[in-house]
Amino acid sequence: MRRWAVATVVFATAACSYHNVIYNARQLFFEGEVARRAGQDSVSMSRYVDVVRKTGEALRDRPDGEWADQALVLHGRARFRLGELREARAALNDAIRTSPAVAGEARVYLAAIHAEVGDDESAMTALNRALSGSLDEESRSEAHLLRGRLLLERGLFDVGGWDLDRASEAGFGHRVEAGVERLRWLVIHEEEARARSAFGRLLRDPRAGVRSDTIVGLADAATLVWGPAMVATMLDEVANSPWDRVARGQVALTRAGLLDEAGDTVAARAQLMDVAAGLGSAAADARLTLAQWQLQRARDLDAVYSVRTLLLPAGRDVRATSQVEVIETLESLTGMGYAQPLAFFAAAEVARDELGAQYVARGLFLAYAAAAPADPWAPKALLAALDISPDEGDRAWLRGRLEADPDSPYVLAASGGSSAGYQELEEELDVRLRELTRR
Repeated sequence: MRRWAVATVVFATAACSYHNVIYNARQLFFEGEVARRAGQDSVSMSRYVDVVRKTGEALRDRPDGEWADQALVLHGRARFRLGELREARAALNDAIRTSPAVAGEARVYLAAIHAEVGDDESAMTALNRALSGSLDEESRSEAHLLRGRLLLERGLFDVGGWDLDRASEAGFGHRVEAGVERLRWLVIHEEEARARSAFGRLLRDPRAGVRSDTIVGLADAATLVWGPAMVATMLDEVANSPWDRVARGQVALTRAGLLDEAGDTVAARAQLMDVAAGLGSAAADARLTLAQWQLQRARDLDAVYSVRTLLLPAGRDVRATSQVEVIETLESLTGMGYAQPLAFFAAAEVARDELGAQYVARGLFLAYAAAAPADPWAPKALLAALDISPDEGDRAWLRGRLEADPDSPYVLAASGGSSAGYQELEEELDVRLRELTRR
């Protein structure tokens, strides 16, 4: 009796331990799915690897255990998520052979494997068979999601949309995934009205903010189809979106860029100012974008210097700090230029290369050439101004000035002629500019 009692306790303990392994593996798989849908690939991959390890150990220890069929399905699903399709297919087929209770669920994920390798017909057949039988709620939701995707790929929006709606109703994080999938294929098939509705639906969904990167990518793809002005209107609802501040700011920044590209600079700036008024990385990005636009359009030094007012509230952001330091370098060099004209040249290169303030850079190159017309680098400054002058009248005027110094090594090099002394002048200029910028 004692031996029987001990054996019973040992068996019960082993069974309980086996059940715990399956339970923990299922929980890990759920965590992996949540991370995958949130775009946290490293976290999701780690969870799937843990599922494969735990279920693999359980199947080796008790291949005929009470929960072996569930272990096989979990193992196959995790292998599929890891891209290990051959191993996934083997585990799911074993589950179908050994247990009718999980056959429907296994067929859903076998269908996903068929779809992954491009065998859509086999995928549809497996899904239709699985959906016609008994399925747990999660597997049924997954099946509707996959069938909806396959139907939308074929341009069957009404029936495909019905499947995606069924997937959304069941939960399990599928609502956002279905919304993203719907939008993806509407953009691909150039369904403008439906795509507008799909963007709005995602922007109104509090949980969709975790896919903001994907939604921004789809907005970029939509721009190639309908242009920036149209897509900017598709994102109108971002201002009232229930997403968190960072996700909302990311889409708002995209919309501001589209408005600017479409020529509506007033609305673009207003959108950016709204984001910049907040906190966090999105606000810093907005301030940096506003600064970039102001620098690109700056017509004088005051407009460049005033950019610091925009950037100082984002002072903790290293990009903003670096930009402010560059502006201060520019201001210092410009101040030195009145006594040492070559500092105007150094300031012009900073404005052009580090700040993108082309028009201001042009003025500083011309200031140097006017202050030191006899310097051997004055023609180089005029050539630099010529390169960044958009107006043809200005360009003609600069070419006329360069013609007055036909023997300059820089003028000769620009015209493709012999340029003796060019390298020596460049080396000396480099030394002098480094001396100026170190002060």
